[in-house]
Amino acid sequence: MKKKTIIGNWKMYVTKPEDAKKFASSLRRKTREFPSAEVSIAPSYVLLPTVIAAFKNSSIKVGAQSASQYKDQKRTGEVSAEMLKATGATFALVGHSERRAMGETHEQIRAELERVLEVGMTAVLCVGEEERDPSGAYLSVIVAQLTSALEGLTYKPGKLIIAYEPVWAIGKTATDAMTGQDLREMTIFIKKTLAEHVDRAHALKVPILYGGAVEAENAASLLKAGDVSGFLVGHASTDIDSFVGILKTLAKK
Repeated sequence: MKKKTIIGNWKMYVTKPEDAKKFASSLRRKTREFPSAEVSIAPSYVLLPTVIAAFKNSSIKVGAQSASQYKDQKRTGEVSAEMLKATGATFALVGHSERRAMGETHEQIRAELERVLEVGMTAVLCVGEEERDPSGAYLSVIVAQLTSALEGLTYKPGKLIIAYEPVWAIGKTATDAMTGQDLREMTIFIKKTLAEHVDRAHALKVPILYGGAVEAENAASLLKAGDVSGFLVGHASTDIDSFVGILKTLAKK
């Protein structure tokens, strides 16, 4: 049975190396109980070396929250995919809703995706609508995000993950998250759209994660009814009890 995946996006919640080390030490101990789940953490750029060192010789993967769209060296303040890989990062989030809200365009996200894949890292492409209208116009948002990023793209199987994160659900409670049935419909729609832009056989194998008000109490229903491969978790990933609570759900499936 293929492992379920959980990615913890620390955003800017964890700021101190000592806090990162403490969390990593606790997570290392607890994940030994759940060998059937694949655990990954995405800290800030400045904490990458600390977190990678803390998880050394463990099964826990570490990646970045973003990557530069550029690969030339004359870019002050940018962090390239090549630099990220050199730290030991194995994946990068691309097109997270908060990056899109800060002005990242379809073109920039496509370039970031290409840079991440070029260096051999796994790209976690984030898509999701800001609001859900009764007429279903929000589906065109998902199509545009996937098409602009993937059309004509060459990638190696196993190096692409899609994270579906409806913006309207992010940061809310479990009661505000999607229902399992609604999520399943979106999972099917995303797979159908993927098949139009990448090889169909590969499209069906691309893992789809869900992000948006995921908590221990709703994780099981979202996972089972939503037919997803796991979760992309934000703030809850910085609380060891909350994160492990979701991890337990994954390990049971």
